[in-house]
Amino acid sequence: MLVRDPVVFAQIVGFGMFFWLGLYLLVRAAYRTTLIVVAALGVLTQSLFFASSALTYTAQNIETLAMLERWTWWTAVVPIALWFHFSSLITLPLATQRRLRVFSWPAVLVYGFAALIAIGGTTTDLFIRYSNPVGQAGSYLFIGPGPLYMVQIVYLGVVAAGAFTNLVRALRTASAREASGDRRLTQQLRLLVIGAVLFLIGALWIVVRYNWAIRAYVLPGYLFLFAGIAVLGYGIANYGLLLEGQDIRRDFFYTLTGIGILNVLYAGLVALTGAISVSNLLALVGLVTLTHTTFDRWRDVLDRLFFTEAEQTARAEARDYATLLGTVPVEPAIQPSLEVSEEVPAVEATTTADEAIAELELSSGKVFKDSVRKAITGLKSPPQLAKSPLLTLKLVDQQLHESGLPDNRLNRAAALRELLIAQIEALRPHDDASGPTGEAWRFYNVLYYPYIQAVSRKAALSEARRLAETRRRQGQARPDELEQVLSWLADVDEDTFYKWQRRASDTIALILWEENLKLSQERATFDQLAPRQRDSESSVAGSVRSADRRG
Repeated sequence: MLVRDPVVFAQIVGFGMFFWLGLYLLVRAAYRTTLIVVAALGVLTQSLFFASSALTYTAQNIETLAMLERWTWWTAVVPIALWFHFSSLITLPLATQRRLRVFSWPAVLVYGFAALIAIGGTTTDLFIRYSNPVGQAGSYLFIGPGPLYMVQIVYLGVVAAGAFTNLVRALRTASAREASGDRRLTQQLRLLVIGAVLFLIGALWIVVRYNWAIRAYVLPGYLFLFAGIAVLGYGIANYGLLLEGQDIRRDFFYTLTGIGILNVLYAGLVALTGAISVSNLLALVGLVTLTHTTFDRWRDVLDRLFFTEAEQTARAEARDYATLLGTVPVEPAIQPSLEVSEEVPAVEATTTADEAIAELELSSGKVFKDSVRKAITGLKSPPQLAKSPLLTLKLVDQQLHESGLPDNRLNRAAALRELLIAQIEALRPHDDASGPTGEAWRFYNVLYYPYIQAVSRKAALSEARRLAETRRRQGQARPDELEQVLSWLADVDEDTFYKWQRRASDTIALILWEENLKLSQERATFDQLAPRQRDSESSVAGSVRSADRRG
């Protein structure tokens, strides 16, 4: 076995790493947008290129090598087409990226050329001369390029250059923005550009060496390719999930480290038992990566066999909660246009354009109200609150700052819970003579008791009866406030009850929107004045120093 060969070792590591990365993108993405799907397919096909390269470099005879080269030729052609498609998607608005099918004419053209080259390279000797192999070349077997292999070199160079151009154009567009969310995206786009350059160097090194300099060392090409795809993959994961409002850096390296340790452990134990072929090692790495990356999906299947539907939901939420705690919520990029409610106030000119659009999209109409309603119903469910888009509100930032807590999803969920409870408490009437079941109390009662006291409308009647029996045994004639409210809740018509809940949560949504907008405007004003204040202070300090020198 040639596992000690650094080239083969790099190929096996590349296969495992990028196979995991493709699965990670598919498993971790809350929404499998076109961008995420294309990126995952690009990484997965690139992992197959590394696997096929490891097999061809360790082929024992020329017949086996010819068969492997023929049936894995497509892995040297298709990935770059997917990378180009991914880069073209980045230049599109997010609303377009979210569509299931997005194919620009350059992407279709690149896919067409890729299909022709892949089919021609598999069925004929035009690209690889399977029927007339060279044989031994140094320590490896070698077949040799066909008459049209130069087409493959030009194809890789042109398509990679096109992808690089798309990324640079997207970087320039993002760099022109000043919103914090766009700064994060700009950092990831820089990574993508760097990765594209490394990828281009590695890919051209490998194909040029195959055509003209077979005795040149191939390892640098694979190292450049490996580094390029690693940077691209990390940038893709961060970029794609930042668009969905998730900063996954900590979870990314945490999961990668865990999968890496498991692969080393399993491969090391198998190696101690004796010789292991490259094909078996690839199968082992692939199986370990697949099963442990998609472990939660397998548990969902098993849960259906052993647990009730309610238990399945609870267990799935617990797993999602554990996963979410590994990420930090960030303000998502500008979302597609949504219908704006008439109740939402207009954005004033004091807010910067990007901030105004982001705030308006996050807080507009039905979407924002639904988010508030869902967060209120999830006050007793940390997994539910941890998924809320309200975690990115400026009010939550302020709550965290005032409490001095670290900025993570767990603390943001706790801050959001305190914020919502305070808003519900604010609905409580003061100095109202009508009692706890009067007209002024209805909004407070329909939210406070079900979601803070955890007394549902259905359970209100039985609880009221229990309190009444206890009161009679104790010889009390007048029901207390809780018993009155529970009896009132049990008597309210169901449709009326839910209508009042909606109105109450919409009232809270409007208050949150107004307070959040006010805070955003204050911060925008501060950010505009801060540089002027620093310049003024520097000028005053300079004048003082000049006066001291003259004195």
